[in-house]
Amino acid sequence: MKRRRKRRASPAPLICLLAVLACIVALRISVSEETAASAQMTGKLENPATTAPVRLLEAEMTEAEQVTRAEDRPARAARYVNIEMTDEELAELAAVVFLEAGNQSAEGQQAVVEVVFNRVLHSAFPGTVHDVLHQGEDGDVPQFSTIYAVSTATPTQAQYDAINGALYGDTILDADVVFFSRNGENDRVWGQIGDHIFCREYIWR
Repeated sequence: MKRRRKRRASPAPLICLLAVLACIVALRISVSEETAASAQMTGKLENPATTAPVRLLEAEMTEAEQVTRAEDRPARAARYVNIEMTDEELAELAAVVFLEAGNQSAEGQQAVVEVVFNRVLHSAFPGTVHDVLHQGEDGDVPQFSTIYAVSTATPTQAQYDAINGALYGDTILDADVVFFSRNGENDRVWGQIGDHIFCREYIWR
């Protein structure tokens, strides 16, 4: 008796089925991506502020703030922009301010600093802080009598604050105020701060 041979199933239908499934999966992925892209675009239209414009806006605000700060600076604050000092001159100036006005208010101490700076910038006086402080030292009447005691002075932060106040803050005196004393140097008095009377330059006729 002959045995019947079993026919093997053709792989073609299986391959077709797999191909159809792959197409369906690919189609669904494509639809999902398009939906997500559409939602993202809608979100951008509803909320147009993106990262780049925000950063640009922040930069513009910073520039505006810088301009505002420059405009708010007192006009007289630039008066001493050309004042230069070595560390030694800074220490000497602090010592002189300590000796001349260490017992005065912060305003009074800064005013003494400004007298020194005004002299540096004035054509009738030496052109450096050192030379202004030491002017007349070898004569009978030095401009700053305390110059002889500089080595004994112990300036504090208050004197350095006074120097910084003149250089970087609002100036107190007018540019032609180049004298201070307890009795007044001349009759061209600018005003008095504490124990010191501040006077303008002489006008020779």
